[in-house]
Parts: sequence; structure tokens; C-alpha cells
Amino acid sequence: MVQLPLSKSKAERIPTARLSSFYFFYFAFLGCLLPFWPLFLTDRGFSGYEIGLVHAVFLGTKIIAPTIWGSISDKFDIRIGIIRFGVVTATFFFCGYLFEFDLQGLLLLSVAYSFFWNAILSQFEAYTLTVLDRKSDWYSRLRLWGSVGFIVFSLSLGAWFDWFDIGHLPVLMLLVMVSVALVSFSLSEVSFGAHSEAHLDQDKRFLSVLTSKPVYCFFAICLLLQMSHGAYYSFFSLYLEQFDYSRLEIGALWALGVIAEIVLFIYFHKIIKAKGAFFVLSASAVLTFIRWLLIAAFPTNYPIIIFAQILHAFSFASLHAVCMVYIQHFFPPHLSGRGQAVYSGFTFGLGGAVGALVSGSLWELLPSYSLFVFSSFVAVISLLFLRPLSAIEPRK
Repeated sequence: MVQLPLSKSKAERIPTARLSSFYFFYFAFLGCLLPFWPLFLTDRGFSGYEIGLVHAVFLGTKIIAPTIWGSISDKFDIRIGIIRFGVVTATFFFCGYLFEFDLQGLLLLSVAYSFFWNAILSQFEAYTLTVLDRKSDWYSRLRLWGSVGFIVFSLSLGAWFDWFDIGHLPVLMLLVMVSVALVSFSLSEVSFGAHSEAHLDQDKRFLSVLTSKPVYCFFAICLLLQMSHGAYYSFFSLYLEQFDYSRLEIGALWALGVIAEIVLFIYFHKIIKAKGAFFVLSASAVLTFIRWLLIAAFPTNYPIIIFAQILHAFSFASLHAVCMVYIQHFFPPHLSGRGQAVYSGFTFGLGGAVGALVSGSLWELLPSYSLFVFSSFVAVISLLFLRPLSAIEPRK
């Protein structure tokens, strides 16, 4: 993995190749899961509602799992230990997908592996930000390698599955999970002071931060915007197949969104320094609304769908990167594990699960474009919570 352009003195203390490799393989797994898992389940005979239910289960475990693992991590100062345990155990349970299964088996496997898989990312984000020593604008230059991994695998598998059986998907995903595990064992623990006297009253401090108005408004925005992504992550590939897009084209459109994401990550540190966090957060919410409206209204207009995928740079990349800035501002290092856990559980977990469940029902009951009409409506509601954040400008 190529070293990233951090300053020399900082790069000497930051394992940039290993951090970026972890992001690469973790999001390569999502490059297999998001575009092709719905197609794999359809090939196995599952309905749209059942696919939405499975995706909701995967996201729903994020409501509980990150909080449990984040609390353990903060208490015992073992972020990398939690990450290793999570990825190894998740890989073990994922092996069950190599065999035949009905809906009950599918749901049980999804709960088992995702409970441990969802322990990983929030703790790795907290670990990375601790290593960066509050230089959070550098985060995007590490995280972009995850986008590269997503692109490589979504494009490669899109071409592969136009020629070969999609039943091979679980085997390929297992190989990626093993790669994540191997990288995790190359990283060393970094203490963040969880046992110092000043941090003995962590629970009370954490609750105080969490219940302040700017913080709960921030999490409400995150939840709603992630809920609006439920249709995209669960049904975008099936939606495109309805309009005769090939699997290579579907993989290419997913990859295009992530290419736009990479470009945004590269320039994010300049954008946020020039415009500020609140501007970036507000613009991301507005452009998310526009993106879903375009997908709903023009599914057969290829140039518009391409433009909508380019907007992924804002609906995901700039949104996620600026959320990392806000979280680091709101939660000091000894609370960062739980701060990341709430972000992951409340937004990606609860928001994503509700979005997937609603989308699954809409897919069965109404025309498919209604999924993205719902998504645009939810994105608009998020704008109502922006005002309390307007007076806050996190340190960058």
C-alpha cells in the first residue's frame, strides 16, 4: 500500500500503510456485499421483503454491538484486541453461508456474524483518530483507501458475475475477511488513557455530552440521512436490473460513486478549512436530498444516474468525514470509543435498519421509484435539525 502524504515527523509515528490497508480490505468487503448480496439472495429465491429484512438485521446489530464493544474498549483500553476478536469471530460465522439455508438460517447467520463484524469499524475509527492525535483533517487521506478497495472489488465482481455464477460470492467475501484479520494482527495497541484518575467518572461525562442539544441534533441529522440511504444500500442494484442494466454496468455505477468519494476525501481537508464544518454538513444534507430525487425520477436516463452517483461524494464521503470532525470535537479521547459506537449504532444501525425495512415493504407494495421518493423526504427532514450546530465550529 502506497504511503500517504502526511508530514515526515507525523508519518514516522503513524503506520499509514497498515491503517490504509485495513480500510482497503474492510470496504472491499462492502464492495462485495452492497452491490451483489441482494443479487445473490435473489438468485437463492428470497423475496424483496426478505432481502430488506436481512439487510435490516445486518444494520440492526449496529444498534447494540458497537455500544457493547465500545464500552469494553473504553474501560479496558483494548481497541485492537476488540477488532481482532470481532473479525476472527465474524469470519467463523460467515462460513455458514457456504451451505444451503432457508430464511430462518439466513437471519440467524446474519445476526451472528454481523454482531461481531459490527464491532470492528467504530473501534478502528477511534483507534485511527487516536493515532492521528486530533489531526482529524488527515483522516480522509487514510479513509480514501477504503473507497479504493470498494471500487476494485465492485468493478471486478461486476465483470466476473456477468460471466460466472453469483453463487461464488460467499467464498470471495470470506477471502476478504481473512485479509482484514491479517492486517489487524499487524497493528499495535495505542493507549488513550482510559485508566487515568481524571476519567473515573466516564459514564456521567459521556451522558452529559450525549444529552446536550447540539450533540443530539447532530445525531438526529446523521440518523435521518443514513435512513435515507436504506433504499440505496438494499435495493439500488435490483432497481437498476428492472431497467435492464447489466451487472457490469451496475458494478460500474457503484464504483463511480466511490470514485467520486475518493476525490472528495483527497480534497476534504482543503474544503473544510475553506468552508467550515457546518457548511459541509449542510451542503451534504441538501445534495443527499437532490440525489435521491434524481434516482426516483430518471431511472432510465443514464447521464442523470451517472450524475446522481457522483453526488455520492457528498451524500456519503463529505458527510462521513465531517461527522468524524464533529465526533472528535464532542467526545474527548477517553470517550471516543463510545462516541464512535453511538455514531455507528444510532445512525448506521438504527437509521440504516429502519430505512432497509421501510424500503423492503415499499418494494413489495408500491412502484420501485417510491423507495427513493421516501429517501428524499427523509433527507429533507434532517435539515430541520441543523440550526443548533450553526454556532459550533470544531477544531480541525
